[in-house]
Amino acid sequence: MWGSVRQGAGRPDGTDDVTERQFVSHSGGFIPIVAVYLLVALIVFAGRSGLHTMVIPAEAAALFAGAAGGGALAPAVDVPIPAMIAVVLLSGLAASAAGYTAGHRLGPPALGWRVLIVRRERLLQAHRYLAHSVRSALFLGPFTGFRRQVMPALAGITALPYRRFLAWTGLGTATWTLLFVGLGTLASRHAQGITRITAGVFLLAVLSLVAADFTVWRLRTR
Repeated sequence: MWGSVRQGAGRPDGTDDVTERQFVSHSGGFIPIVAVYLLVALIVFAGRSGLHTMVIPAEAAALFAGAAGGGALAPAVDVPIPAMIAVVLLSGLAASAAGYTAGHRLGPPALGWRVLIVRRERLLQAHRYLAHSVRSALFLGPFTGFRRQVMPALAGITALPYRRFLAWTGLGTATWTLLFVGLGTLASRHAQGITRITAGVFLLAVLSLVAADFTVWRLRTR
Protein backbone atom coordinates (compact mmCIF):
# COMPACT_ATOMS: atom_id res chain seq x y z
CA MET A 1 0.00 0.00 0.00
CA TRP A 2 2.70 2.44 1.02
CA GLY A 3 4.63 1.48 -2.15
CA SER A 4 1.70 2.32 -4.41
CA VAL A 5 1.00 5.60 -2.63
CA ARG A 6 4.68 6.58 -2.80
CA GLN A 7 4.93 5.73 -6.47
CA GLY A 8 1.91 7.75 -7.49
CA ALA A 9 2.30 10.67 -5.16
CA GLY A 10 3.56 13.99 -6.38
CA ARG A 11 6.28 16.02 -4.70
CA PRO A 12 5.77 19.33 -2.89
CA ASP A 13 7.30 21.25 -5.79
CA GLY A 14 4.85 19.73 -8.26
CA THR A 15 7.17 17.16 -9.84
CA ASP A 16 6.70 13.41 -9.70
CA ASP A 17 9.00 10.42 -9.83
CA VAL A 18 8.60 9.97 -13.59
CA THR A 19 9.58 13.57 -14.30
CA GLU A 20 12.59 13.28 -12.00
CA ARG A 21 13.76 10.08 -13.70
CA GLN A 22 13.43 11.70 -17.11
CA PHE A 23 15.41 14.73 -15.95
CA VAL A 24 18.18 12.60 -14.51
CA SER A 25 18.30 10.51 -17.70
CA HIS A 26 18.63 13.55 -19.96
CA SER A 27 21.10 15.40 -17.75
CA GLY A 28 23.18 12.27 -17.25
CA GLY A 29 23.28 11.70 -21.01
CA PHE A 30 24.73 15.13 -21.80
CA ILE A 31 28.32 13.96 -22.20
CA PRO A 32 27.46 10.92 -24.38
CA ILE A 33 25.29 13.14 -26.59
CA VAL A 34 28.18 15.57 -27.09
CA ALA A 35 30.45 12.61 -27.88
CA VAL A 36 28.01 11.38 -30.53
CA TYR A 37 27.80 14.86 -32.07
CA LEU A 38 31.60 15.18 -32.23
CA LEU A 39 32.03 11.68 -33.63
CA VAL A 40 29.57 12.25 -36.46
CA ALA A 41 30.89 15.75 -37.19
CA LEU A 42 34.52 14.64 -37.44
CA ILE A 43 33.79 11.68 -39.71
CA VAL A 44 31.56 13.71 -42.03
CA PHE A 45 34.06 16.57 -42.19
CA ALA A 46 37.06 14.33 -42.81
CA GLY A 47 35.23 12.12 -45.29
CA ARG A 48 33.95 15.01 -47.34
CA SER A 49 36.98 17.27 -47.24
CA GLY A 50 39.51 14.66 -48.28
CA LEU A 51 41.93 15.96 -45.65
CA HIS A 52 42.37 12.43 -44.33
CA THR A 53 41.91 9.00 -45.89
CA MET A 54 38.82 7.67 -44.14
CA VAL A 55 38.02 3.98 -44.06
CA ILE A 56 34.51 4.81 -42.88
CA PRO A 57 32.69 6.93 -45.50
CA ALA A 58 30.68 10.02 -44.68
CA GLU A 59 27.49 8.22 -45.72
CA ALA A 60 27.98 5.73 -42.89
CA ALA A 61 28.23 8.56 -40.37
CA ALA A 62 25.07 10.18 -41.75
CA LEU A 63 23.20 6.87 -41.57
CA PHE A 64 24.43 6.38 -38.02
CA ALA A 65 23.26 9.91 -37.15
CA GLY A 66 19.78 9.10 -38.44
CA ALA A 67 19.70 5.78 -36.59
CA ALA A 68 20.80 7.46 -33.37
CA GLY A 69 18.11 10.10 -33.81
CA GLY A 70 15.57 7.34 -34.39
CA GLY A 71 16.37 5.70 -31.05
CA ALA A 72 19.09 3.19 -31.94
CA LEU A 73 21.16 4.30 -28.92
CA ALA A 74 18.21 4.51 -26.51
CA PRO A 75 17.95 4.35 -23.56
CA ALA A 76 21.66 5.07 -23.14
CA VAL A 77 21.52 8.27 -25.19
CA ASP A 78 18.49 10.24 -26.39
CA VAL A 79 19.59 12.11 -29.52
CA PRO A 80 17.08 14.46 -31.22
CA ILE A 81 16.81 14.07 -34.97
CA PRO A 82 16.84 17.83 -35.79
CA ALA A 83 20.14 18.17 -33.92
CA MET A 84 21.69 15.29 -35.85
CA ILE A 85 20.53 16.79 -39.15
CA ALA A 86 22.13 20.10 -38.16
CA VAL A 87 25.41 18.40 -37.19
CA VAL A 88 25.68 16.48 -40.46
CA LEU A 89 24.67 19.47 -42.57
CA LEU A 90 27.02 21.95 -40.91
CA SER A 91 29.92 19.48 -40.99
CA GLY A 92 29.41 18.91 -44.71
CA LEU A 93 29.21 22.64 -45.43
CA ALA A 94 32.31 23.28 -43.33
CA ALA A 95 34.22 20.63 -45.30
CA SER A 96 33.15 22.19 -48.61
CA ALA A 97 34.11 25.67 -47.42
CA ALA A 98 37.51 24.40 -46.28
CA GLY A 99 38.11 22.77 -49.65
CA TYR A 100 37.14 25.92 -51.54
CA THR A 101 39.37 28.11 -49.36
CA ALA A 102 42.34 25.75 -49.75
CA GLY A 103 41.94 25.64 -53.52
CA HIS A 104 41.56 29.41 -53.77
CA ARG A 105 44.66 30.12 -51.68
CA LEU A 106 46.99 27.25 -52.57
CA GLY A 107 45.97 26.41 -56.11
CA PRO A 108 46.43 22.87 -57.51
CA PRO A 109 48.69 21.71 -54.61
CA ALA A 110 45.58 21.84 -52.41
CA LEU A 111 44.38 18.68 -54.16
CA GLY A 112 47.41 16.69 -53.06
CA TRP A 113 49.97 14.74 -55.10
CA ARG A 114 47.89 11.56 -55.02
CA VAL A 115 45.02 13.23 -56.85
CA LEU A 116 47.25 15.23 -59.19
CA ILE A 117 49.32 12.23 -60.29
CA VAL A 118 47.57 8.95 -59.53
CA ARG A 119 44.03 10.14 -60.26
CA ARG A 120 44.85 12.70 -62.90
CA GLU A 121 42.36 11.36 -65.46
CA ARG A 122 39.47 11.41 -62.98
CA LEU A 123 40.50 14.89 -61.91
CA LEU A 124 40.42 16.13 -65.50
CA GLN A 125 36.96 14.60 -65.95
CA ALA A 126 35.73 16.36 -62.81
CA HIS A 127 37.24 19.64 -64.02
CA ARG A 128 35.52 19.35 -67.41
CA TYR A 129 32.23 18.52 -65.71
CA LEU A 130 32.54 21.60 -63.49
CA ALA A 131 33.43 23.80 -66.46
CA HIS A 132 30.48 22.66 -68.60
CA SER A 133 27.80 22.32 -65.92
CA VAL A 134 28.54 24.22 -62.73
CA ARG A 135 25.13 23.76 -61.14
CA SER A 136 24.79 20.01 -61.55
CA ALA A 137 28.48 19.43 -60.74
CA LEU A 138 28.19 21.22 -57.41
CA PHE A 139 24.75 19.86 -56.59
CA LEU A 140 25.61 16.22 -57.37
CA GLY A 141 29.16 16.47 -56.04
CA PRO A 142 28.27 15.39 -52.47
CA PHE A 143 26.81 12.10 -53.74
CA THR A 144 30.06 10.69 -55.16
CA GLY A 145 33.17 10.05 -53.08
CA PHE A 146 35.84 11.44 -55.40
CA ARG A 147 33.96 14.45 -56.72
CA ARG A 148 32.85 15.66 -53.33
CA GLN A 149 36.50 15.76 -52.27
CA VAL A 150 37.82 17.61 -55.33
CA MET A 151 34.91 19.80 -56.47
CA PRO A 152 35.23 22.41 -53.70
CA ALA A 153 38.97 22.77 -54.31
CA LEU A 154 38.44 22.92 -58.08
CA ALA A 155 35.84 25.64 -57.58
CA GLY A 156 38.35 27.62 -55.54
CA ILE A 157 41.16 27.05 -58.03
CA THR A 158 39.01 28.24 -60.95
CA ALA A 159 37.93 31.32 -58.94
CA LEU A 160 34.23 30.45 -59.06
CA PRO A 161 32.27 33.12 -57.14
CA TYR A 162 31.89 31.92 -53.57
CA ARG A 163 28.20 32.78 -53.32
CA ARG A 164 27.41 30.70 -56.38
CA PHE A 165 29.54 27.86 -55.08
CA LEU A 166 27.93 27.97 -51.63
CA ALA A 167 24.39 28.11 -53.02
CA TRP A 168 24.61 24.97 -55.16
CA THR A 169 26.92 23.06 -52.84
CA GLY A 170 24.65 23.94 -49.93
CA LEU A 171 21.60 22.69 -51.79
CA GLY A 172 23.33 19.44 -52.69
CA THR A 173 24.65 18.99 -49.15
CA ALA A 174 21.21 19.59 -47.66
CA THR A 175 19.67 17.01 -50.00
CA TRP A 176 22.45 14.53 -49.22
CA THR A 177 21.97 15.08 -45.48
CA LEU A 178 18.20 14.64 -45.50
CA LEU A 179 18.49 11.52 -47.67
CA PHE A 180 21.00 9.58 -45.58
CA VAL A 181 19.88 10.78 -42.16
CA GLY A 182 16.32 9.98 -43.19
CA LEU A 183 17.29 6.48 -44.33
CA GLY A 184 19.04 5.88 -41.01
CA THR A 185 16.01 7.07 -39.06
CA LEU A 186 13.67 4.93 -41.15
CA ALA A 187 15.84 1.86 -40.60
CA SER A 188 15.99 2.42 -36.84
CA ARG A 189 12.21 2.54 -36.57
CA HIS A 190 11.46 -0.49 -38.73
CA ALA A 191 14.36 -2.75 -37.75
CA GLN A 192 15.32 -1.71 -34.25
CA GLY A 193 17.20 -4.87 -33.33
CA ILE A 194 19.41 -4.92 -36.41
CA THR A 195 19.94 -1.16 -36.28
CA ARG A 196 21.07 -1.22 -32.66
CA ILE A 197 23.60 -3.95 -33.43
CA THR A 198 24.83 -2.02 -36.46
CA ALA A 199 25.14 1.20 -34.44
CA GLY A 200 27.16 -0.64 -31.81
CA VAL A 201 29.44 -2.16 -34.43
CA PHE A 202 29.88 1.28 -36.00
CA LEU A 203 31.00 2.77 -32.69
CA LEU A 204 33.44 -0.07 -32.04
CA ALA A 205 34.84 0.20 -35.57
CA VAL A 206 35.37 3.95 -35.25
CA LEU A 207 37.09 3.64 -31.88
CA SER A 208 39.32 0.84 -33.21
CA LEU A 209 40.29 2.85 -36.29
CA VAL A 210 41.03 5.94 -34.21
CA ALA A 211 43.23 3.90 -31.88
CA ALA A 212 45.03 2.28 -34.83
CA ASP A 213 45.50 5.62 -36.58
CA PHE A 214 46.92 7.17 -33.42
CA THR A 215 49.30 4.23 -32.94
CA VAL A 216 50.60 4.50 -36.51
CA TRP A 217 51.04 8.25 -36.12
CA ARG A 218 53.05 7.76 -32.92
CA LEU A 219 55.28 5.17 -34.55
CA ARG A 220 55.96 7.45 -37.53
CA THR A 221 56.82 10.44 -35.35
CA ARG A 222 59.39 8.57 -33.27
